[in-house]
Amino acid sequence: MVTKLYTLKRTGVFDYLMVRVSAVIQAVYFSVITYYWLMYMPVNYTQLIGFFDILLVKIGTLIVLLSISYHSIQGIHHIVEDYLTEARVGNAARFLKNSVLAFSYLQILGALICTAFIIV
Repeated sequence: MVTKLYTLKRTGVFDYLMVRVSAVIQAVYFSVITYYWLMYMPVNYTQLIGFFDILLVKIGTLIVLLSISYHSIQGIHHIVEDYLTEARVGNAARFLKNSVLAFSYLQILGALICTAFIIV
């Protein structure tokens, strides 16, 4: 099962590993921002504009957004699959599952589109 991880197929091990990797990416990004905030306190608007104008920070922000999107959609998918079952909810389970997942994907798409306009 672990050998399938290297082929990048959708396995439970791959999902588990990618959720952990996305959490580490988020932790590193927010640690860098916290470090900047603590080192240059009090931070004003001009300093923030200068910090977020750096190309590496822009790329990092996009990577973190993708990371948050993947992390959240995996979490929502697991919650939906575990708790929105016909045994718990009834006949509306399939509709609720599809609605929650569709809304989640729309939120992620909207966040990506907004970020693309902000970064460019």
